[in-house]
Amino acid sequence: MLKTKLALALPLALLTLVGCSSSNTRYQPVEAPEIENSLELTEYWNASTGGVGDYYSELTAAFDASHIYVAGRDGEVSSLTKTDGDRVWRVDLADEPENEDKDSARLSGGVALHGSMLVLGSENGYVYALNSGDGSLLWKYYLGAEVVAKPAFSASGNKIFVLDSQGNFTCLDAFAGDKIWVTGDATLPLRLRAQANPLTIGDEYVLVGTSTGKVNVLLQATGATVNQINVGDAIGANALERIADVSASPLVLGNVLYAAAFSGGLVQYDFGTFSYLAKLGYQTSRDLGFDQDSIVLTADDGSVTCINRADNSQRWVNTQLSYRNVTGPVVFGNYAAVGDFEGYLYLLDMSDGSIDYMIEADSSGIYHQAQVEDGKLYVTARDGTLMCFGYADQSKAQQARGVEQSNDAVLASAAQGLTLNHPGVYNAGIYAPAAMTEEQLEARRAAIKRAVAQQEAQMAAQRRAAREAAQARAEYEAQRKAYEEERRERLSGFGIAPGVRADMDQ
Repeated sequence: MLKTKLALALPLALLTLVGCSSSNTRYQPVEAPEIENSLELTEYWNASTGGVGDYYSELTAAFDASHIYVAGRDGEVSSLTKTDGDRVWRVDLADEPENEDKDSARLSGGVALHGSMLVLGSENGYVYALNSGDGSLLWKYYLGAEVVAKPAFSASGNKIFVLDSQGNFTCLDAFAGDKIWVTGDATLPLRLRAQANPLTIGDEYVLVGTSTGKVNVLLQATGATVNQINVGDAIGANALERIADVSASPLVLGNVLYAAAFSGGLVQYDFGTFSYLAKLGYQTSRDLGFDQDSIVLTADDGSVTCINRADNSQRWVNTQLSYRNVTGPVVFGNYAAVGDFEGYLYLLDMSDGSIDYMIEADSSGIYHQAQVEDGKLYVTARDGTLMCFGYADQSKAQQARGVEQSNDAVLASAAQGLTLNHPGVYNAGIYAPAAMTEEQLEARRAAIKRAVAQQEAQMAAQRRAAREAAQARAEYEAQRKAYEEERRERLSGFGIAPGVRADMDQ
């Protein structure tokens, strides 16, 4: 059984046991559909990349003009050629001293690429920076907590942003590997193991999803939170019902932020007007797919939905893959590509959602969103097999390249020229009226500090009083016990049985 996405697995394990002991098959995966293919894909090549086995991981590949950079959980990092998948170099981070007493290097966050630098994170708490030319280790930094999400570079590549499993968000100097700042929200007791990849906007802002159902907008320079968008609500009768993680990576198209929460709610927020455009009733913990006209999402029940960006109307929903652990979608030409736990790859027609193509790509299962690069579709299986597909029909291949170029242009212009600080929020990250002067702001901060100090002093006094009361109570109990013992010894000298009265009792 695959490891759960929940950070605390015991409650779900109990639910699983209960489900297995009953006849309720509500959450069992449906059988794979039978599809008569109406188009054809060509597999150009496949290569081994190490794989993740039965563990949860989001180790996606990174691309430059001529190479693909891949990693496996055990520590293998490789460079492959785009043309045929041949290996250029390979290193094994399991050989690093800190991994000797571990099961392996346990890589789980990556691969991120900027220029000649690769960055990966591990469940052992390390961040590694490698030279993309030969795989040599440039530096490593110990965070002390698991890294599951892929790190992100600033636009200029001088900073790296890393989210860890404890909710801490760290900024590292890309060249020296030193910590610049760290911030973060407190995580909920029960949360998803999946985490949103941070999204950088130029060299000024970075967006990150949290387990409390929010997307925080931070300044890259200081880590100050200058805007906060509510996406999911942590409401419910128990911790399981209150899971509200934003684990789908934030997506910014033009001025609009698209963010989804596990608890339900696809939010559209306009950075141009600092207003919510819509909150739609869709739920997902997987990254979104998109093109110029559409948003595509995979719900955790396996349904795949396409929404028109122009008016938020639902174009279609496909429910043929219920509970098959379907990956997030990626738009590949006129199709949305998804995979499932049995290793089937599906292409859904973007016009009506019908499955027009299906192939068993790899029986070990497809575990994360496929990637589109240079008009090709790259699919990674759990056993580490990386497969490169393309359309056999040249007109479809040309269309796929056109859609990819359009999508890349939209991403490149995300929030261009906008100030993402919420009105009234200074660069210090404190929400305050827009008319407040710097002197008033400092006075307000001083007052808050005095109030906090006074409250802490009161709490300390209460703790001292409680300790003194407990000590007095303990002394009283000890005296009472000693008196009762002395009384019993005195009475026992007269040979009077317990419960028998005599004149001596007077």
